[in-house]
Amino acid sequence: MSIFTSRFILKTDPYSKHFVFNLPKTWETRPHEYEWAKNFAETEDIVLDAACGLSHPLKFYLAGKCKEVYACDIDARILSKSSILKDIRDTYGTIIENSFLNHYFHHIHFCHSSLSKLPYQDKSFDKIFCISVLEHLSKVDIEQTFKEFRRTLKDEGLLIVTFDYPTINLEALKILLDKVKFKFYGDYSLDKPDNLLVSTIWGELNCFRAVLIKN
Repeated sequence: MSIFTSRFILKTDPYSKHFVFNLPKTWETRPHEYEWAKNFAETEDIVLDAACGLSHPLKFYLAGKCKEVYACDIDARILSKSSILKDIRDTYGTIIENSFLNHYFHHIHFCHSSLSKLPYQDKSFDKIFCISVLEHLSKVDIEQTFKEFRRTLKDEGLLIVTFDYPTINLEALKILLDKVKFKFYGDYSLDKPDNLLVSTIWGELNCFRAVLIKN
């Protein structure tokens, strides 16, 4: 099945317990989400990791693959190397040398920003990654965030997103995508197969992955 198909993530999908760091066992879906998302990182891409988190590893992976990497988060500590180092230590139990973070601070453009008001120019990015974030926003902020993604994404760029379900209503999402002028890139299915990947840490949740392009 194509990586471009938007659908629920399955237990049988590829995953990696090590993604820059050894991922915590409590991160039940992230090993699958990251393993899928990394397929879209290409060497000439200018990319954004939207709501990147302090210790979350995707921005670091992208920095090792892509031409230019931007990473934003609403947490002001994203601009502090010492805060990121502490969060890495607290999350993974791993002590990182300062040289590691110095390298990434040189290669990643960090920014303190909300998703609903991105500080980037129009058509800046080849890819925007947003992993399990949007479902935590209000309906108003989700709509505005999609508008900002559309504004800052290049005309043929891809939006790579995952959502926790049923926190996100997929039928409502389809209606919203049409409103904000996004569409699924390639095939998509909202069907729930028997072998869905399940996360239980915050209740019983499934994970939906989507590849979107401007409509």
